[in-house]
Amino acid sequence: MIEVARYLFIILVGFASGFASGAFGVGGSVITTPAIRMLLSQSSDIALGTPLPIIIPSALVGGFNYWRAGKILPRIVIYISLFGLAGTAVGSYLTALIDTRYIMIVTAIIIFYLAWRTARTTFSDVPDACSEDEAERNWPVWKLACIGLVAGFFSGFLGMGGGVILVPALFFALHLELKECLGNSLVIIAILAVPGSIIHTQLGHIDWSIALAMILGVMPGSYLGSFFTLRARNRRVLLLFSCFLFAIGIIFLFREIRGLV
Repeated sequence: MIEVARYLFIILVGFASGFASGAFGVGGSVITTPAIRMLLSQSSDIALGTPLPIIIPSALVGGFNYWRAGKILPRIVIYISLFGLAGTAVGSYLTALIDTRYIMIVTAIIIFYLAWRTARTTFSDVPDACSEDEAERNWPVWKLACIGLVAGFFSGFLGMGGGVILVPALFFALHLELKECLGNSLVIIAILAVPGSIIHTQLGHIDWSIALAMILGVMPGSYLGSFFTLRARNRRVLLLFSCFLFAIGIIFLFREIRGLV
């Protein structure tokens, strides 16, 4: 009975992670990693590795909803994913050479800035559809490469899905319509999670009993999250996303400052 309750709890955590993933275009590891580490009492290696294969079905289910709505742009997905994979490799390698605590504090400050800028945007006109013509949307490869490298680096270095960086980058640097940002971020995140899943499987850092139970929750959660966002007004989604970023920044900052004391 206790084991059944444990797995029902894992599925519920997966649902919450999936909903956040589909609604905000992120990987959901900000929920699954601390849940696996603190609530399920697993090692830090398991907490870091297990969310990676969970991200893939979550991102693909949510991404499918955005694709059906016409929000996926293949050129952006291809270029950012290619350079993002390179950034992920560099970030993963540097974790063995650099103390991540201070970088995490800097990252928290960056996330606070992105949250503030996103929240400020909600007080201006936020269109519910993109009005740019096709010529203005022919973004240079170097810009897509920079976004991919930065998002991939943070994904590999900090163990995040990359959506926390990707969504604001697509919104502020490429000026995509908000729901295009969320949908393309999800598809890119699914691609970036593949090599990490393979590597951590080989290292034995994935508890597949937890992963499979969470996948049962993340798939309907991601579907409902993306369903909610696609039908919500952009202003409301931006405000919720900025609150989500603030929460992530607080978690990062509190955890790392506490570790330095």
